[in-house]
Amino acid sequence: MQNILRLTFAITLSVLLAACSGGTDNTDTPTAPKKRVKWSGIPSQYNPSTDDLTFITSNIETLNLNIFGFNDDTEVVYSSDIPAGQGVLRLYKVYKNSASWGSLSSRVDGNALSISTYGSYSCSIRISNGQIAELDGGCYIRMQVFLPAGSEIEVYNIGKLISKRFKGMSVESFLKALHNASFDENKRAVITEFLQSYQSTGKTPVMTTNQLGTVIGEFMRNEEKLKALRRLHSFVSDRENLGQMIEDKFNYYDRGEARRIVGL
Repeated sequence: MQNILRLTFAITLSVLLAACSGGTDNTDTPTAPKKRVKWSGIPSQYNPSTDDLTFITSNIETLNLNIFGFNDDTEVVYSSDIPAGQGVLRLYKVYKNSASWGSLSSRVDGNALSISTYGSYSCSIRISNGQIAELDGGCYIRMQVFLPAGSEIEVYNIGKLISKRFKGMSVESFLKALHNASFDENKRAVITEFLQSYQSTGKTPVMTTNQLGTVIGEFMRNEEKLKALRRLHSFVSDRENLGQMIEDKFNYYDRGEARRIVGL
């Protein structure tokens, strides 16, 4: 595991990363988050510092991050100065009075690398116009992931995609997100997200009749069931089973319309 994840404070790496990011004061760039703190304007009393964490990206397709739930200012930077097969996580920190940063841990599961934290973390901060107005404890204020130019690694922070998308949402993830959505309008939004994830990559989703039946079963209202069927049936691989699924998932009055939608 030490080969996967190691903490480094090498001066040469710090210089390289400063060049990659265009310096640490890229506060006014069009893509800069609204809550970005102007790094060079932080008073010394807040003890600004950065930690650089290098990790191996060989055979990694997904990077999952959860640094004590921090999501105020996160971004992915692609650079030709980062060697192939490597990546760097840079954490920007400030503290006043005292700080507890916990510990970082990593786990590789197939083609996914997860980096998270455990232990104690206490942060109280108020930011106004790019400046720290109040601070107590230790706080992360920015997180950047540096990847080699041309990398096709999807980066998620607390489950939210913050990088470019390179592959469509898996059907398993789609079904999980659909189940977790509370209302029909939220479930419709999940279907839209699922389909758009493939449109952005130029690929087409594939699902089984059984999986489509699971989607249909997530909706209570008959008209919503029909809408879901209309949007997804063309992606079913075993279409010979659609007739039985319609018998199972639709009431007597809607089965005719459901069969017409799928071409039966």
